[in-house]
Amino acid sequence: MVLDSGGAPRREAEIGPGELAWSFNHLDPAVAETAYETMGRIRRGCPVARSGELDGFVLVTGYDEIREAAQASDRFSAYVDGLGAAAVVTEMREAVAPMFETDDDHHHQWRRTLMDFFTPAAAAAQDQYVRAICRETLQEMIPRGAADLVSGYTRQVPPLVIGRMLGLAELERAWLSEHVRALYSAETLLEAQQIGRVYADFLLGQIRERRARPGRDLLSCMVAAEVDGRIANEEELVKMTMLMVAAGHLTTADACATAVLQLLENPALRERVTALPVLLEPFVEELVRHEPAVAATGRTVTTHTHLGGLTLEPGDRLLLAWGSANRDERRFDDGDVFRLDRDRSRTPHLGWGSGEHRCLGRHLARVELRVMLDELLRAIPDFQLQPHATVRRTFGVIRGVATLPVQWSRR
Repeated sequence: MVLDSGGAPRREAEIGPGELAWSFNHLDPAVAETAYETMGRIRRGCPVARSGELDGFVLVTGYDEIREAAQASDRFSAYVDGLGAAAVVTEMREAVAPMFETDDDHHHQWRRTLMDFFTPAAAAAQDQYVRAICRETLQEMIPRGAADLVSGYTRQVPPLVIGRMLGLAELERAWLSEHVRALYSAETLLEAQQIGRVYADFLLGQIRERRARPGRDLLSCMVAAEVDGRIANEEELVKMTMLMVAAGHLTTADACATAVLQLLENPALRERVTALPVLLEPFVEELVRHEPAVAATGRTVTTHTHLGGLTLEPGDRLLLAWGSANRDERRFDDGDVFRLDRDRSRTPHLGWGSGEHRCLGRHLARVELRVMLDELLRAIPDFQLQPHATVRRTFGVIRGVATLPVQWSRR
């Protein structure tokens, strides 16, 4: 099948038994507004389907099929060219990020090495710092009476947190925050490349400094880690650090923006969580199920195999659409509905991923999201969208909101 100009699927031709061709490109901005409606139609027709876009890939939209692919590292490798996380750092395509793009024992060694920085206790220890920078950011905004909450708030806080974890000094965190935001808001490829080179040089300097004078921070741990009998080289570490920052910044910033939009669109829900901040914990968990910030990640087939009835060969690229899995009607009766009281004991959602690459930073992300929303609702409880404001969702590797122009009563 292919999609017509309105995003609706139309049948093209069957390629083989149970195998339907679809034209779907998750990087096309036109997909964003109807992404889950479109993927729902694809999923119900064929949860594992081929797309001819982006030089060809296999779109996986079903819950069971995505979980199988994510957990079978002997058949599906996390290293993939041009899809998923690899597309975030395109200028370093040749380098492999050890934590993100390796499998099995090599990946497990890296994960064990870094785990102490991402435990529930380590995440809880960041609470007061997150709260302090949220309050500082909001206090600067409040007198203005209006702001874009994406550029002015949700993208301001997370890079400062990951910068602190990497061991950056306060001014260096501010530099990192400014350049990361500039990199991912660049309007042209040339602009992104120019910013990316400056950013990469900054990280390289930090890596060399840690080699000379190691500390007790995350970056020092990465630089000194010996895995499979060797220490990662500079190119590997730069790419790994870039992806670590992207994981700690983009996903949390976009998840928070999506959360704010959910509250704006559902006044009754907003009233409940404002009155009872304890409800922010289940709110965040349902948000990650309903609209996971990591919309899609890639896998590469490493052996002749089958998935969802589709025959796959080595080199085939998969795109795992996590949010679609969380709405699969075979597992969730009302997956398209945001429910604060959802019973999570029946079917665990896949919003944090699954298998050995399940989100290492999920405990930290939960803390950041809960605190950022709590402080926002306390500081400017009456914020509303500005008149005639247009809200545009984004979709691709990351799901988010481009802008949130809001206003509130001046005090």
